Amino acid sequence: MRGSRTLVLLVALLYSITYTQGTANMVVDCCLQTSTKRIPPNAVIGYEMQTPEKGCREKAVVFFTFHKPSLRLCAPLGNPWVVKLMKRLDNKKKDLVKKDRTDRKQKKPPQHQQRE
Repeated sequence: MRGSRTLVLLVALLYSITYTQGTANMVVDCCLQTSTKRIPPNAVIGYEMQTPEKGCREKAVVFFTFHKPSLRLCAPLGNPWVVKLMKRLDNKKKDLVKKDRTDRKQKKPPQHQQRE
């Protein structure tokens, strides 16, 4: 009887752990709290949004640093400096894509003319 009670408690514990993570097959690395301390713009390379739809309780913006391995810095969603940093990263990404397209156009191999 005692063994079955322990088994039931163990199953209940495992179920509650996987249920709180959003899905049973996916472990989600969520920010549990955010910091209002400003992050230097030159310290980050990108970001992603953390939302309940992704299995996390707290809405946040997760910034990634240049460090190897990259650090995850959690910032409050909607804070003015956070929005400004996100826009800066978005613009930087657009500029890189535009530059890459320009470079590709300039490096086109010469086309051979057909002889008639």
